[in-house]
Amino acid sequence: MTSNSEISKIQNNPGRKIKGLSDSTFIDFESWPTPDEGALSEKYRTHYLKRKNAVKMYLNGCPENILREKYGFGRSQIYRLITERCMQIHPDGLIYGWRGLIPNLRIKPYSRNKPIKIDEFGNGAAGVMQSVLDLHPELRASFEKRIFKSPRQDQLGEAKRPRLALWKWFLDELQKLGYKQRNQWPFNTQNMGYVTVSNYINNVLEDNPKKAARVLGGPDIEKKLISGDGVNRPVVTIFQRVEMDAHKIDGRFCVMMPSLDGDYVQKIIHRIWVIVILDTCSRAVLGYFLSMGKEVSKDDVLRTIKIALTRWHRRILSFSDNVYQEGAALPSGISDNYVGICWDETSVDGALAETCKHVESILNDVVGSTLITPKSGFSSRRSKDDRPFIESFFRNLSSKGFQRMSNTTGSKPSEKKGRDSDKVAYTSQFQLEYVDDLLDVLIANYNATPHSGLGHRSPLDFIQFIYSRPDTALRRADTNSVQGILTYRKKCRVNGNLKDGRKPYVNFEGARYTNETLQQRFDLIDKFIWVVNHLEDDARVVQASTLDGQILGVLRAGPPWHKLPHSLRVRRAINAALRKGKFLISSNVDAVEAFIEYSESQHDGKLPVHPTYLEIRRILAQQANQNIGQTVLDAALMLASQNTPDGPSMKAEVKKSSITDTDTLPPRRMAVSD
Repeated sequence: MTSNSEISKIQNNPGRKIKGLSDSTFIDFESWPTPDEGALSEKYRTHYLKRKNAVKMYLNGCPENILREKYGFGRSQIYRLITERCMQIHPDGLIYGWRGLIPNLRIKPYSRNKPIKIDEFGNGAAGVMQSVLDLHPELRASFEKRIFKSPRQDQLGEAKRPRLALWKWFLDELQKLGYKQRNQWPFNTQNMGYVTVSNYINNVLEDNPKKAARVLGGPDIEKKLISGDGVNRPVVTIFQRVEMDAHKIDGRFCVMMPSLDGDYVQKIIHRIWVIVILDTCSRAVLGYFLSMGKEVSKDDVLRTIKIALTRWHRRILSFSDNVYQEGAALPSGISDNYVGICWDETSVDGALAETCKHVESILNDVVGSTLITPKSGFSSRRSKDDRPFIESFFRNLSSKGFQRMSNTTGSKPSEKKGRDSDKVAYTSQFQLEYVDDLLDVLIANYNATPHSGLGHRSPLDFIQFIYSRPDTALRRADTNSVQGILTYRKKCRVNGNLKDGRKPYVNFEGARYTNETLQQRFDLIDKFIWVVNHLEDDARVVQASTLDGQILGVLRAGPPWHKLPHSLRVRRAINAALRKGKFLISSNVDAVEAFIEYSESQHDGKLPVHPTYLEIRRILAQQANQNIGQTVLDAALMLASQNTPDGPSMKAEVKKSSITDTDTLPPRRMAVSD
């Protein structure tokens, strides 16, 4: 074998010129593509290295007698190795280079030169398919076009074309060319060339994986095939990029609706969404929201963002006292350092991107985050499902959570395994409130579970590990801006008439609002003022100001919107039901209360639970949580105990009394209006 010193001695000789090589950029053979020589067998590696050193010596001008003596190759053999193997184009677009010297490596596809003559045993048909297609290039083009043909999304066509249909079409075309009349292949074989044609179809699809994905799986699979894994857009620190998506929970649940006879009637909920914001660096869930609408709305997305920026608290659960793991929480629940933390980029999929168009300004102004959609940034080259971390989280949430229970619908019908999920929800009375509690536990425990991709740290531990570095700088959102994420501002005309004795008021989103201050401002009649819904779950009160910024105070809604708390979304749905004649209300009846009675009166099971009813239940339950706890009397006793000698005993008594009162509550509060 020739050493490098021997090769250097020959460098003094002028190198040989080869057509197509000497006048190209490939003259520097040291930069040729190289195979993994260690992967070759001992026999093949010895033969490969002998060829490689012979080519190097030849290109450096080594005489033929030395080449034959040391390597056993003549100049003509080496010349053919270079031109017919090394200089050929590889499928990756480069030349084969040194890869072309691997023994038994086929550079060009097999081409039959002899006439086709098949014997009685079926032998002698090697390369017959290529020979036939070479004779009829128009048939090759038509056949491959038919293999790749798939209907457009808005076009009616054959979505799946089996190989049998393609084979029959190919036989028909050959019959038109007279092959059957001349008893030529494939009509002179037992299987009519079916195996050969099927192998050709497979080879064509393998050579064009993108088109094959569209043919075999449709447009979505074609997009998934080119989805990225994040390697070219690395995230180097926490809160740099988050992924946000919505997931429909695989399960059937019920609500207990009071009936006229004093009992409760169960109704099944068929669709519940959970919207999640997940940090891609730490894999931690920053916030989530449980939506009960038919589809995810912009308000649901805004609520998720607001929850991610506010403090998280553990729930008082009715089904267990120790179900939370040690350290289970959301980042905002473990330390004040993570309350209101902003992130730089928000990645969403194609479906949620349309909804997020309305919240893009909120993300930019409050969070300082850029919205990344499939139509912008790196996602423009990817599929709409190019968010691997949150998709993996949803798979784990389903497989390790709701799909473990018998009321699950599964990700596909076969996962039901014969169980009736609706019946299970009826018999178990798996209520909506339990879903909310269980989801909070699952997400909090996930954040405290070690992750193999984080060095077996939990997402919360990883956040604290990165935060402890001195070079980590985090941004925080303004508290007032966070509280105002779901505010709704609108210009409203002030109505009234001094001559008729009608005090000034405004109509805002289907309700009449006024207060003592506005009632004295007759100068504002027929002028516009700003009305702001500042409490997203209580539209009974709004803030008002003049166009030049003078505060008019808090306006209160008049009947029938003055009793129960509700959101503007609930009010719009109720007004829509009123316009359709679903039910009627009078001026002295609360509209929300009337809607609840209407929903609860549908006890025949024919109507599904209306999403607005579920939204009202959530608001009333939230209001009840705020009202249950330390009463005014408890606060007064606590304050008095601090000024008396027996203060500690009084505190203990008050605390004991409070705990006793709380323990007497039922495990689940029904949506009952008084």
